[in-house]
Amino acid sequence: ICDEPTTALDVTIQAQIIRLIKDLQHELGYTTVYITHDLGVVANVAERVAVLYAGQIVELGTVEDIFYDPKHPYTWALLSSLPQLTDKGTDLFSIPGTPPSLYNKIVGDAFAPRNQYAMAVDLKEEPPMFKVSDTHYAKTWLLDPRAPKTEAPKNIQNLHEKMARIYGEEDDQ
Repeated sequence: ICDEPTTALDVTIQAQIIRLIKDLQHELGYTTVYITHDLGVVANVAERVAVLYAGQIVELGTVEDIFYDPKHPYTWALLSSLPQLTDKGTDLFSIPGTPPSLYNKIVGDAFAPRNQYAMAVDLKEEPPMFKVSDTHYAKTWLLDPRAPKTEAPKNIQNLHEKMARIYGEEDDQ
């Protein structure tokens, strides 16, 4: 278990640490669990991703499911906060509000008070884990068939193409 293994490290040292962990994982046949807020690390090392909020898994899937077809509003917010998606001269996206205190009983969806897509049911009932596909699950009332049709924010739609364009442009410089 690697808990924030690259936090506060420069990119070169970060890459060396990740390479070492990957080499050991391959050599010893280990499964490695990363706990991190660094989505760049997640994209680089993960096969499967569990997105947690307030101590609960709110979305689970392959790295492709999570990055390219996210379903939970918290996952949308995390991806929206990627600095690479922010235009120069504009503020980085930040999630409004504060996380709930885990000392208090949480009623409904823990992310609801910070979620611009929250519905009345989110404040009353904890959502079940909905199956999106055989590899992808999300705990959000937005996946209930009775919920209004809601799409991920525009800035994270077609994320694969946007990231390829960003990194392709950097490679040309």
